[in-house]
Amino acid sequence: MRGHLTVAGVTRRFGAAVVLDDLSIAVAQGEFVSLLGPSGCGKTTLLRCVAGLLQPDAGRISVAGTEITRLPAHKRNVGVVFQNYALFPHLTVAENIGFGLRAQGVGRAEAAPRVAEALALVRMTEHAAKPVTALSGGQQQRVAVARALVVRPSLLLLDEPFSALDRKLREIMQVELKHLLREVGITAIFVTHDQEEALVVSDRIAVMNAGRIEQLADPATLYSRPETLYVLDFVGQSTRLAGRVTAASAGAVEVRTALGAVRASGHFAPGSAVVVAVRPEAVTLGHGENTLEARVREISFLGSRTQLHLGLADEGDRGMVELPRLPEGVGPGSAVTLGFRAADAMVFPAS
Repeated sequence: MRGHLTVAGVTRRFGAAVVLDDLSIAVAQGEFVSLLGPSGCGKTTLLRCVAGLLQPDAGRISVAGTEITRLPAHKRNVGVVFQNYALFPHLTVAENIGFGLRAQGVGRAEAAPRVAEALALVRMTEHAAKPVTALSGGQQQRVAVARALVVRPSLLLLDEPFSALDRKLREIMQVELKHLLREVGITAIFVTHDQEEALVVSDRIAVMNAGRIEQLADPATLYSRPETLYVLDFVGQSTRLAGRVTAASAGAVEVRTALGAVRASGHFAPGSAVVVAVRPEAVTLGHGENTLEARVREISFLGSRTQLHLGLADEGDRGMVELPRLPEGVGPGSAVTLGFRAADAMVFPAS
C-alpha cells in the first residue's frame, strides 16, 4: 500500500475497548479524503493518531515516505484545524496566523510575507489587524485554515471544522475549502459525521464502522454502489424492502417482497434472505420494469424537490420517492404506483 499518507494495520485501544481495529488506508498526494461515520466509530481517534496527539498500540503511519508513528506531534509537519478552531482571543488575525511560524523559529522578515500570503489565500487581508473575537464564525474558520497552511505542512487534518456554523454558511465554506485546497495542492484528511458534507468536499470517502473502514470510494461510487447495508444507510436515503430470492440466473435475481416481486442485478441463491434497496430519485410514479403498489404516508417539501414517504406493512421496510414536483392529486393517504429499473435495484444479504 503506497500513498502520501499511509496508515498500515493501526490499532488503538482505550482500556478494553478497541477503537481502531487493524485499520489501513493510503491517501495520494493532493487528495482530499473524508472519514465519515457516527460518533464512536474511530474517525477522530484515527485523525489524532496521524497528528501525533495519540499513539497507536500497533501499526505504522507514514507521510511522504517517512515513518512518523512514534515521532512527536511538533516534528511531524502536519497541520490541524480543530472543531473549535483553537484561536487565541488575545491575538489579532495576523498574529494568530503567524503563531506557528514563531513557534518554528521563523524570523519576522520571513514570516511577514508568508502571513500576508496566507491572509490573501483565505481572503482575510483587510481583517489582519482585527482581534479574532470580532470575526464571524466563517471568518474564524478561514483564520484557522490559514494558520494551519502558513507553516506549509505536508498534510492537513480537519476535525469537523464546520460543525459550529449554520447550515447556509457551512455549505458556502465547504465549497470554498475544497477550492482552496485544490489551489494549494495539499493532501487533506477531513473528519465529519455529515454525509452530505462528505459528498460535497471529498475526492474519496472512507465510511467507518466500529474502528474499521467499511468502504473507501469516490462519492459517486459510494452513493450509487454501496457495498454493504451499513454504507447504504449511512450515505443517502433509500427505499428498502426485505424479501427472499425466488429465482436466480445470469447475474439477476427475483425477490419476493411485501409489496410484490422485484427483479434486480445480483448473485444470490434461491431461498436467500435479502434486502432490496433503491435510491429515491430512481423511483417514478407509474409502471416500470419493476412495478409496486403503495400508499403515501407523509409528504416533505424540500424546495427543489419533494419526498413522498410511503406507508409499508412490514415494520423493517422503508419507502421513499423523490420527485422534482408533487403531482396533482397526490397527498397523504393516496394510493400510488411505483416504477423503477432492475439496474437501479441493489440487493444485500439480510443482516
